Amino acid sequence: MEAPQRAALPTNDELRRTINDRETMLADPTLTDVIRVRAERTLSSTVAILDLSEGDPAREAAARTVAWLAESVGAYVRLPPAFAQAHAPVGRHAPLLELADQLDLLGLTLDHVYDALSRSDEESLARQLDVLAERFPADTDPRNLVQTPIGPEHLDDDAVRSNGLDVGDDGIPRVPVPEQPDPNHEAPSEETP
Repeated sequence: MEAPQRAALPTNDELRRTINDRETMLADPTLTDVIRVRAERTLSSTVAILDLSEGDPAREAAARTVAWLAESVGAYVRLPPAFAQAHAPVGRHAPLLELADQLDLLGLTLDHVYDALSRSDEESLARQLDVLAERFPADTDPRNLVQTPIGPEHLDDDAVRSNGLDVGDDGIPRVPVPEQPDPNHEAPSEETP
């Protein structure tokens, strides 16, 4: 994903207001404490970064974090709780464990961003912003998040599908189906000369 354009980044005040508005998303009754605590820690770290610096790198880190968090937690809340907490697709953890791991990594990355900002270490800061861009991409434009509340019903459908978290009207998650082999398992015929 390309880095958001500097001119398109929300202001520090807009980001703070957006973070405060996320309380409605974290108050969802289907959100487990395991995720809620980690999401709140992430938001607290983001506010600390904004308090430390008014510059573009702090705004970029905050904007990326808010966009990723809104998509990821919002998509998780759309899943049926039993599926989210216990269903592990082949070769992966259950969505609950995957999101908890990602939030832990995001929290650690934000700690490194804060440290780099406080030391005015531009090289380390650039590395951490690259980590945020690579490991926590979001399809949502951060500027859109400052204008509307984000809840599961506000998520962009493309973002939900790209995370494999589409849920049908019947409450059953729609997991992408891999391309299937030929049911007859016939090898291609060789033409004789």
